[in-house]
Amino acid sequence: MGTQYFGIQQQLNDGIRGLHLNITQGATASDVSLCYPDCNAYNGGSLRDTLTIVKNWLDTNQRDVVTIFLESALLKASPAAVLKAFADSGADKYVLMGKPAAAWPSLESMIGNHTTLVVFSDDAGLVAANPKGYFIPHPNTVLRLDGPFTYGAEWTCGPWNRRYESILVIPHYIVQTATYNGATYNNMPYPFNLGTTNGYQFEFHAITCRGGQSIWINFMEVDYYSEGDVKTPTLKLNALPYPNDNVANFYPQFFDATVEVVGVSASPPTLLASVSRLAILPITQNMSPKINCKPYSKIPDDHELTAKEI
Repeated sequence: MGTQYFGIQQQLNDGIRGLHLNITQGATASDVSLCYPDCNAYNGGSLRDTLTIVKNWLDTNQRDVVTIFLESALLKASPAAVLKAFADSGADKYVLMGKPAAAWPSLESMIGNHTTLVVFSDDAGLVAANPKGYFIPHPNTVLRLDGPFTYGAEWTCGPWNRRYESILVIPHYIVQTATYNGATYNNMPYPFNLGTTNGYQFEFHAITCRGGQSIWINFMEVDYYSEGDVKTPTLKLNALPYPNDNVANFYPQFFDATVEVVGVSASPPTLLASVSRLAILPITQNMSPKINCKPYSKIPDDHELTAKEI
């Protein structure tokens, strides 16, 4: 939206699965607009239209899960209007209803139940006014680390007083003070040095913070994701092969081994090509490897081979 160069449809097509939407009251009490930081600086249209795009995308991508973080502006939208936007768009049919009492469902079970849209809200009033449980509250659910940052500041990984949160969000973007339409705003996007910010610093920030927390990273928040390279480290963090690669390339050649992987054939030279990536081998139920290993054996120098051994 306001901090990306591409629209929602393209973002979803590019693999973005988390959308941070700033909602505010629209022209009337029954309208909800997407504005950042307010509608004077940037107006991204209506919540209903954006949800319609998400719903239509989920219709044709039924094995993907999308998460929306709703952040309320100072001029809060009516809870009834927000609920109406979900209903009118048809997105409500995919929403996971409320935070589970025990453990989160697996992605596979969410896909099987067609509850592939997860919605968090920071507005307690919106959560309370929602009888169907569309919106999962932030408190005790989402741990959002420190951020955003100013240019030149050190990437940090606090706070360290986590209690119950199970969803980890790392803000990785830089902000500045800027003037739009005659008004000055803080925390506005910083569209410079993106090759560095969305390059090696993205991966460094993610790995550093993962090492300091006891839960896995769920989301990295970035501005202008299309600049730099956030896709490659994201594949690494998800233990997925690179484009045009396959899982066979992740087996290290420690033994004289034959590898049998469903749907994959690879020769030893292929296995040697990616030995450095052995730490991110994905093992799934439908692609379990069978490795028959025969360690190399060394024949003593003074041993004479018999005809049987030859």
